[in-house]
Amino acid sequence: MKQVTNKYNWDNFSVEKIEKKHDIRLVAKREGLIEQPCSKSSGSITEGEIKQEFDNHIHKNTENLRHYFSDIEKEQNKLSSYLKENHFQPIVNNLEVSLNASINKKELEEADSFNNYKMYKAEKDQFQKYHQISREPDYATTKKTIFTFLSVAILFIFEAVGNGILLGGTEIGGYAAGVSAGILIAFLNCGASGLVGYLVFKNITHLEKSTKILWGFYSTLYVGFIVYLNSCLGAYRSETEQALEQLITSANDTQNLSTVQIKETFNKAITPWSSEIEFTFLGMVLTCVGILFAAISIWKGFSYNDTYPGYGNVGKRVNFFKDVIRKINKSFVTDISRMENNADKKLLETYNKIKNNELNYWDANTNLIQKEFVNYEQKVDYASRGVNHIISEYRKENSKIRKSEAPLYFNQTWETPQNQKDPKKVFPDTAFHYMSDEDREAKKLKISEELDVKFKKAQEQIKTLIKSAINKQKELHEKYSTY
Repeated sequence: MKQVTNKYNWDNFSVEKIEKKHDIRLVAKREGLIEQPCSKSSGSITEGEIKQEFDNHIHKNTENLRHYFSDIEKEQNKLSSYLKENHFQPIVNNLEVSLNASINKKELEEADSFNNYKMYKAEKDQFQKYHQISREPDYATTKKTIFTFLSVAILFIFEAVGNGILLGGTEIGGYAAGVSAGILIAFLNCGASGLVGYLVFKNITHLEKSTKILWGFYSTLYVGFIVYLNSCLGAYRSETEQALEQLITSANDTQNLSTVQIKETFNKAITPWSSEIEFTFLGMVLTCVGILFAAISIWKGFSYNDTYPGYGNVGKRVNFFKDVIRKINKSFVTDISRMENNADKKLLETYNKIKNNELNYWDANTNLIQKEFVNYEQKVDYASRGVNHIISEYRKENSKIRKSEAPLYFNQTWETPQNQKDPKKVFPDTAFHYMSDEDREAKKLKISEELDVKFKKAQEQIKTLIKSAINKQKELHEKYSTY
């Protein structure tokens, strides 16, 4: 739908051209000489030809105007129908459908998740009862998991670097060999200890005594292994450190231990608690740091996903569906708000579009019809006055020449036929859309007021739908509450 902006351009009714074409003065004198038209005549052939020029002119422009008005009529018919319709109701209806679909979807999702929650909640309650646990599970969240693995990784890096530095000067392969050995030890102290803490140490908290004793025995063995391993490492560092000092003191050409010396040192280090071993400061640091990092890693593995075996996973499953229900309900609130905003936005866009576009188009087209009708009347009147002027010139010249009395009708002015004069009769279809300025303004105001009423009603309907959806959301929240 659009506003028609172009105006109709009339062909000019030229009095001079018509007078010249018909040679009015010469014909008037010629007919006057032969006393034509006779005194009793009601019209002459020449006057008839002049009137025919008028008819041809009006007919031509009338036909062109019909085509011109047809476009305006089509737009006005569309605009009139469009302005009568309620364009806000579909927006309200679509919102209602969307809200109902969202409600049904969320209710099914919450019901399904709540059933899973109840199932795993019952499993957790049974687990608590069987294992005599009264506290809530300390399950592994994503944040806790990242923190635990990051902590062990940092311990691993620190120990690997530290071991590489402290062992690098005592290995046959130098610092490269020291770093390799340091990485291996760090993996045992940090990586393996964390895994043992999770898989082995956790079982010492088990309710069943037989399980406690068995896994307690394994835990003790691993603690002993870690203490022994790091003691051997510290003893090896101490012995090699002392052997290097002796080389330097003896002013030996070489400052590196031989393969035989390293092997002898290694053989002594595998019995770190014997009287032959004297721990140096760095050797003691290496041992203590290794044991400390292993202990921390064991604790991280032990406390990860609860200290009681299996309890963390039980709690995690319960919390998972608890969190799912919370997210579903939260997303429901978000969806309601989003749909409300979209509906309000569409409502306002439609209102402004109709108000600023379609209504103004209708107003402009109606005004254009009025102007074209006025213009038609003016053009017809102009052509009519031109015809009377030509006829008047004909009669004046005719009367001068003739000897007999002029016909009585010479005193009468020619009148434009009514069926040509009134545009409302000439263009009845277009006249349907014709309005005066006063009527047009009144109609426009009425349409605008009706539009405002429909708009406000739609706003109220949207508020009602949203309020109902929010109440349903609250109802579902209470129905599937996990608290």
